[in-house]
Amino acid sequence: MTRILIPSDFTVDSLYFVRQSIESSSAEEVDVILAYGNKSSTSASELIAIGVEDQLDELQSDAFLKACERICQRFKNRKLTIYADIIRTDNASYLQHYLRGAGVNEIKIPANYSYQNKTRDFFDVGKALRKLKNHVLHPISVM
Repeated sequence: MTRILIPSDFTVDSLYFVRQSIESSSAEEVDVILAYGNKSSTSASELIAIGVEDQLDELQSDAFLKACERICQRFKNRKLTIYADIIRTDNASYLQHYLRGAGVNEIKIPANYSYQNKTRDFFDVGKALRKLKNHVLHPISVM
């Protein structure tokens, strides 16, 4: 099984790159983690009240979720799973621990994609991961 991390802004346009990444993989089982960068709040009440699931519900449109389902249907013979996550900081140490804990085998970053900033604390996960390129054990592809 291959677990691929792909930075995302949870727009339908971003899924074109996801489809390309799946097509270029030769693995029979593929897990795709779509990661949005949103720095953690320093407000205690905000940290307690708003969970990851709440944030994902706000960030992902119905059109985006339906497009993800269509991609999964298209590659159903490959045992494809797509799920979303929020990365809370661009700190190098955190990112390395995140990648290790999530069991990421590959990182694929679109070369020419402008992410939509959907939150005030947004950061470009792809840019943060490129800085790690020489320090990460996982292959990073910029396509």
